[in-house]
Amino acid sequence: MNMSIPIRSIRIIYAILACVICININGCMQGNAATSVNKPQKPITDNTLKIVNAAFYSTFILGEWRYKGARNRGGSINAYIKIPAPLEMSKEAQKSYLQKAICPSSSNISMWNEVENIPLSVHIYTHKQKHSLHVDCINPLITG
Repeated sequence: MNMSIPIRSIRIIYAILACVICININGCMQGNAATSVNKPQKPITDNTLKIVNAAFYSTFILGEWRYKGARNRGGSINAYIKIPAPLEMSKEAQKSYLQKAICPSSSNISMWNEVENIPLSVHIYTHKQKHSLHVDCINPLITG
């Protein structure tokens, strides 16, 4: 007795499974978005900016890069660093470098606890801040 399943039936089963997986993934993403939207963002205070500034200032005491301070811009914290010349790497490589080497690490627990769910971006520029390259720093203390 031949019990083989036609290829067309297998394709239909795979298509149905793919749809179910997509629906589940979409539901998870919407659920995560809903939980982050429902949590009100902490207000940005002068103390929050001071704590962020302290975390960055210590990194740029020596060398040619100059930390120019953090500012509240539309509900997010933007930290500005002036560099003497453009970096000799692609924009994607620069962004990766900023995220890995310049964004505060997970060891800076007090700063990340203060920032909590406030977006934090690091900007580098050579002449004008409005022409900066920036990257969003990820709070390592927030999971999910």
